[in-house]
Amino acid sequence: MNRKGKRLTRRSALRNLGLLGAGSLAAGSEGAAGEGARAASDPAMERLPVLFETDVLVVGGGPAGVCAAVAAARAGAKVAIIERWPVLGGLSTMAHVCMWHTSDRQREVIFGLTREFVKRLTSYDGIQVLPEFPRRHETYLFHPDWLAIVYDDLVRELKIRTLCYTPCVGAVASGREIRAVVVGTKLGLRQVRAKRFLDASGDGDLGFFTGCRTVVGRESDGKTQGMTLVMGFDGLDPARRKEILAAQGPMAKRMEALRDRGQLPAFGPHSFGNNFVWRWPHTLIASTAGNPLDGEDLTRATQEARAKAPAFLRFFRENWPGCEKLQLAYAAPALGVRESRRVRGLYQFTGADVTGRRSFPDAVGHGFWMVDIHDPSGSGYTTWYDKSIHPKPGTTYQIPYRMLVAADADNLLIAGRCASATHEGMAGLRVQSHCHVMGQAAGTAAAMSLAAGVRPAEVDVAQLQKRLIDAGVFIDLERAGQAKAS
Repeated sequence: MNRKGKRLTRRSALRNLGLLGAGSLAAGSEGAAGEGARAASDPAMERLPVLFETDVLVVGGGPAGVCAAVAAARAGAKVAIIERWPVLGGLSTMAHVCMWHTSDRQREVIFGLTREFVKRLTSYDGIQVLPEFPRRHETYLFHPDWLAIVYDDLVRELKIRTLCYTPCVGAVASGREIRAVVVGTKLGLRQVRAKRFLDASGDGDLGFFTGCRTVVGRESDGKTQGMTLVMGFDGLDPARRKEILAAQGPMAKRMEALRDRGQLPAFGPHSFGNNFVWRWPHTLIASTAGNPLDGEDLTRATQEARAKAPAFLRFFRENWPGCEKLQLAYAAPALGVRESRRVRGLYQFTGADVTGRRSFPDAVGHGFWMVDIHDPSGSGYTTWYDKSIHPKPGTTYQIPYRMLVAADADNLLIAGRCASATHEGMAGLRVQSHCHVMGQAAGTAAAMSLAAGVRPAEVDVAQLQKRLIDAGVFIDLERAGQAKAS
């Protein structure tokens, strides 16, 4: 049942997803869901005190933002990150989304900074390779606190100025050039000036405040993908491990039946039994829905998801063998938001690019995740359950540089969940490993454009590709060379 008490059926879930009817994978236009350009800056903001100046300013310290900052610093730029949360990592550390996908189900195809993170986490004993590797896209499971430490290590080593607890609340721009980001501090509003800016906020905050064209959710009605709250439970009986594992299939079916009858809250994927969940608290995902750009509604959705914990815990204790002494270990501090605002770039990546395994002449990396859309009503249904949409093993699509270059600002790049894509296109690109690829490319390009004295749109793509390959990124240049520019 959904949060309004209506029974969920597969057909109703598909309707909520917008997958009934023609054109579900077509690139939509910025209609009802689009946000028009805003005034570039308030004159009062131009008079705010300047906190500091830097070469490259990254807004957002999540997977894309950290990669962008690291890449830009290693390319010789003076770099700073501003992050609204108390720790770097975004949803990987704050929402406990602790899985990376690096395999096309035949071989690993995402390397670069992702591989470096894996090595650093391994040195801390903070990551595990899933036993199905490389036969599944899902490759690594990591501990969020160890990842935060790895990110802290990197920004210290590279002398990246880092301001957590610091939200982006505005921008100062002149024409097509951004001059400063306005941040909220305990001392009031301040400017942070830079020569190149990179929006990796997840919500397209800088692009929005600058006045760039943006779109929220799916193009038809603005609804965004369903959100989830990760919970951890511990207290499994180690002496009954075989029983716990054997009960997985029957218990999953029973939970689904109870959910559909309204006797158990909506939930997403969960797992009892693999090596990760026995070593670290295992997870269950509580599903919910809401407006990720409305603070009050996001609070309501988070509280609603957190309130499901007692019902889940009671079910496990009373029905799942070996779980009689199960305890709630944690509920993630932040809700897992999959989609909000995207900034228009020089190219808009589409669902057809995903399903068609498209190649691009300006490819900066590869992706393979399918058009994975979680029901906007918060039912917990996702198109991932439809195995017919999963790509064939060994197939990938390429990620074009143009989708990382803002169309409406000359010194702005975009990466991660807010990069330029349609609703369906970003449903394929939003997983963290793909955000790593986008961030590393955008950060490298920001530093290159600054060094060459050109706009990011004028960066030498061949040189960018060479730099990325030298840094360990996999790019099939033969495929890129055969692709026709669109």
